[in-house]
Amino acid sequence: MSFRNQFLITLGISKNMLEKIFACYKENAQLIIVIFGIKLKFKTPTINQLEEVCNIQNLIKLKKQNTYFPHPIGIVIHPKVILGKNCTIFQNVTIGQGKNINGRDIPIIGDNVTVYANAVIIGGITIGNNVTIGAGSIVISDIPDNAVVAGNPSRIIKLKI
Repeated sequence: MSFRNQFLITLGISKNMLEKIFACYKENAQLIIVIFGIKLKFKTPTINQLEEVCNIQNLIKLKKQNTYFPHPIGIVIHPKVILGKNCTIFQNVTIGQGKNINGRDIPIIGDNVTVYANAVIIGGITIGNNVTIGAGSIVISDIPDNAVVAGNPSRIIKLKI
């Protein structure tokens, strides 16, 4: 018998009783936690709730451009950033102001760009179309079309054909 089970028996709590006191399951894509018979429902924020969990001021424009936020937590996008159509941006991404390059200090991001978790894109750089930016990358220089980049500082690891 495991220590955990021995501990529960010592306290006089059976496994069934523990499951009734504290249950955790999914229902309609919502996380449900039951504590002492009280149901608490949690769900991933929708694009309509992004203002509450992210710092994105151009949300209406991004919706029209079909920007997708699969895990919309902790995303910061400077209001002057130019973001192309059909981009995907994961959690904790920062796209913002930085070093003045090419006469500007805000990034321009092309169409169909995917930015994975914890990436940082800063400065007056240009990111081409169909680019994939790996998780945790720090992008501080221009990226050509059809590139896959990763690292700190980011570097091109592959060109898509």
